[in-house]
Amino acid sequence: MALADAQTLAIRKYLSKAAFDSNIAPGPPLPASHPSPSLIAKMHLECTSLYSSSRSLVKTIGTRKRPSSAPDSSGEVSVELRRYLADQTALHAALAHKWLGVEAGEKGGTSRGGDAVGYMTWAKKELQDLKDAGKGISIARGGEKDVKDQLKQKIMDELESVNVFYKYYKKSNDSIHFQPVPTQADLQGRIPAGIMAIAAKPYVPRAPEFGPGSASQLQAQADRLTLDEGAPTRALPADSPSQSSSPNTAATGTYAGAGAYF
Repeated sequence: MALADAQTLAIRKYLSKAAFDSNIAPGPPLPASHPSPSLIAKMHLECTSLYSSSRSLVKTIGTRKRPSSAPDSSGEVSVELRRYLADQTALHAALAHKWLGVEAGEKGGTSRGGDAVGYMTWAKKELQDLKDAGKGISIARGGEKDVKDQLKQKIMDELESVNVFYKYYKKSNDSIHFQPVPTQADLQGRIPAGIMAIAAKPYVPRAPEFGPGSASQLQAQADRLTLDEGAPTRALPADSPSQSSSPNTAATGTYAGAGAYF
């Protein structure tokens, strides 16, 4: 979930390069300063995958058995977090379809005129479902009304943007391209894999400065092993009691406590 949130911020920063030009002339054709629609779509697809994986992991928490002595024996995840993951998954999926449609309409030429209309129809339907079903109301994790209102407004803004692209691409296809509009099932098979803005680096913990695992303790253990291996062994005389057999050895029994007489 943290990776998905970071990816969302990366997308916002990436789109901010063309925010001024896009506000002046929203909709197609895209300004020259606009980043690649294909890259934006793949980044949204990766967010969808990350949020979906987080949602699946959250669902498994409720099925695990926890000991009754645990502080939180219920093992439940808050409803707000569950709804947040579900709504973010749906939102980024819709935005990914939007930008795939923009890629087809702006870069695909005549042969992909129908794909642009199909992706925009798909994205329009998903955003409309988010708006009508009220899923966007709980999209924020906090209870602040202003934050929820801002995110609801984001869904409405995206829906308005999709409608602008949809009308433009549909008019172009009906009057210029004349390409068949593929079904949602056909488009599903053409969706590419997602991509991360920056590859996540595995966490490598630092070596402790003191205590177990520290360099000083490891060196001390190595020194002790060296001293133990290099210590000379003193040879015992031939008539030493340990070298000679005790006359009572044979008479000592094998039962518990044999030979321990006081």
